[in-house]
Amino acid sequence: MSVVTCHLSIIITKYSEITCFCVKRRSSYCYESYSFLINFNMKTSVKHIYTSVACNRTPEVVDWNEQGLICFGATNAVVIYDRNSKDEDPLIVLSHHTSKVNSVKWVRKEDGTCTELLSCSADKTAAIWTLSDGLWKVTSVLKGHEEGVNCIHGLYTGNCLIVFSGSIDSSVRVWERTEGVATLTQTINLHSGLCLTLHAALLPISNQPLLFCALDDHKIHVFAKIDEYHRVHMLIGHEDWVRGLDVLKLDNECIMLASASQDTYIRVWKIQKHIEETTHGIKVEQKVFNAYNIDWSVKLDAVLAGHEGWVYGVQWQSIKDSNGQSSYRILTSSLDKTLIIWETDNQGGAWVEKVRVGEVGGNGLGFYGSRFGPNSILAHGYNGSLHIWEHKSSNSWVPSVVAGGHFGGAEEVRWEGRGRYLASTALDQTTRVHAPWRRKGSVTRWHEIARPQVHGYDLSALVLVSPTTLVSAAEEKVIRVFRAPNNFLLNYRNIVGDTLEDAIAGPEGASVPSLGLSNKAVFSEGDQKNGDDNDGYFVPIELTAPPTEETLMQNTLWPETHKLYGHGYEVHCLAAAADGSLLASACRATNVEHAAVILWETENWQQIQKLPSHNLTVTQLAFSPDSQRLLSVSRDRRWTIFKRREGSNLFDLEACTDKTNGVHTRIIWCCAWSHDGQVFGTGSRDGKVCLWSKTGSMSETSLEDYGLFGTPLEIPKESVTALDFAPRDAASRILAVGFDSGRIRIYGFDGDWSLKIELDNSAAHHLTVRRLCFRPGDDTWLASCGSDHLVRIYSIAL
Repeated sequence: MSVVTCHLSIIITKYSEITCFCVKRRSSYCYESYSFLINFNMKTSVKHIYTSVACNRTPEVVDWNEQGLICFGATNAVVIYDRNSKDEDPLIVLSHHTSKVNSVKWVRKEDGTCTELLSCSADKTAAIWTLSDGLWKVTSVLKGHEEGVNCIHGLYTGNCLIVFSGSIDSSVRVWERTEGVATLTQTINLHSGLCLTLHAALLPISNQPLLFCALDDHKIHVFAKIDEYHRVHMLIGHEDWVRGLDVLKLDNECIMLASASQDTYIRVWKIQKHIEETTHGIKVEQKVFNAYNIDWSVKLDAVLAGHEGWVYGVQWQSIKDSNGQSSYRILTSSLDKTLIIWETDNQGGAWVEKVRVGEVGGNGLGFYGSRFGPNSILAHGYNGSLHIWEHKSSNSWVPSVVAGGHFGGAEEVRWEGRGRYLASTALDQTTRVHAPWRRKGSVTRWHEIARPQVHGYDLSALVLVSPTTLVSAAEEKVIRVFRAPNNFLLNYRNIVGDTLEDAIAGPEGASVPSLGLSNKAVFSEGDQKNGDDNDGYFVPIELTAPPTEETLMQNTLWPETHKLYGHGYEVHCLAAAADGSLLASACRATNVEHAAVILWETENWQQIQKLPSHNLTVTQLAFSPDSQRLLSVSRDRRWTIFKRREGSNLFDLEACTDKTNGVHTRIIWCCAWSHDGQVFGTGSRDGKVCLWSKTGSMSETSLEDYGLFGTPLEIPKESVTALDFAPRDAASRILAVGFDSGRIRIYGFDGDWSLKIELDNSAAHHLTVRRLCFRPGDDTWLASCGSDHLVRIYSIAL
């Protein structure tokens, strides 16, 4: 076995299974080099087990193609969701944009296949993504807009791809890509107008593009190319902003345009080659415009009234019956929480409502868009959730299991004590439980199976005191304790195929009373504890598959058992002892009094002690694995160790850093204990990761018998925001380190630092990594969450 001293640089993407290799110079992705011994036969692989994220709260940010691929914008990333995938994780995250993605669109070829998609962002750019050798890559970046790009559409004309992008800089830009090179061919100045949405289609006969732009004047402006694109017509009729457009080619001389508006109506326009009529009967009013030397007539074919709220989504679909006869239908979605499929009747061809599906109850505000899929329909909602209904019979549409996640920055992830499920919390005011869905003969996939808390404040922290007890903190002075209800325990067993211990008979479920913030217990019928003032929506339901969004919002809450008062400002972080006996909490602070850590006994949830030490907000707390020490780090650039008194739940100050011996020069964001409790690590904004342990000799400083364990790891131009130790032998310590850039690195430490793996922004996060947490047990699974709303689980083989 040959070994050699070298510099290692590994970048891991979604498709990672990469053997370690040597480089003579530093990679552009790596800021440092390390000299160490490496075994060339060692293989390092990363596998994505689970990705959880919601789509952006924007119209036209989701699209579904005929091959079953869903693409959507999630914060600054584009996500590809393959519902036909046989992998454990069907989501692929593509990181490119530096600001929020506003719209994504598949570019369809004449045969309906899609190997390219478009995305546009608030970063003032748009991108063309191309599938090449199984990987999605940005092949063209469209730069030129002076403000954010809010809508985009593209179509092929021969070997040329034409892309239209609309921006809040009051312009629409036209791009043409030929032979792999995209160039700006025209800027359409809308003067003070704002393009809300646009759609392009090929006109019959001429086979040339016609561009429809819905502006903020409630009109649809039609553009055709005469050397350059010029406005040739305006469609007038809507009384509020038009938010959705779609075109259907009816035959070789006619196209149909459907427009959805905030005036709650959908209008269907018929555009065909103009023929002079000589009849004397009643005639439908027609407008005529000229495009490509042909006269075209436009008439309003129908006005569809059925929604009670703003209509954001509209799409045509062509279908064929058993006899090969073609017919057409329209899918619309609205903020009234409904989707409608419209079809023409067999009598006079009038449009009628054939199918209506949607949400009932909950705290959502309706749908921002909808798309037809393979024998299914999809909608994306106010809470970033995806909803899919599958067509089962002639008029039966059944909700389907679909991926989802947080729609606000994810602040915390915690494994259950034995790693059986993962809990997360975020600034979207929810806590969520993620667990594996095990089905016979099918791949095991992780899904959200419960939403214990839907709150009125942004949530900042959570811990699991036991398999069935969760504690959370939000931007309020109260800490809330929740206990798993019987309905959750039943459904967990059905979905996961496992049973949680500590399952004491309790409430059936929980609901939130009107104008309330506390989850109130709901008991089964006939239980004498059942209150008669329950005005919530909880209905016990037995599940064999992960719940739908509607069920998650109202029927998977956990009842709140205690409120803990004691902090003077918003609670910022929590930690629970491994033995389950203690809870530690800290709040935002600017002085010693408010920065004190509070200890609570979980047996009776009583406050037993305040531990003063820091001068500013404590950023993270961590109990040692044996529950005998409590570590705190703070914005004051210091760490403190509190030691448990023998035979007691009280703690005393054991050691801390100060201005004379502190290594960190900036805010310490994170800390963690090694698996054996002999070493702990701290990470800070100055890009340093320091390991500390007992030295065996007492000093006269505040460090007492603690000191640095080896040389600090320094990463220039980075801010360390999260870290955790893998549960491995002390001889080979493995650390996961998360950065403000969103990247995650896996380091080994055996006296010297060695970089094992780096997960780039597509494989990890594209915004700040907020928390890293290795799963308890022998397998090396790492959970992470970030400000990009993502919660992810990786399997790492070293």
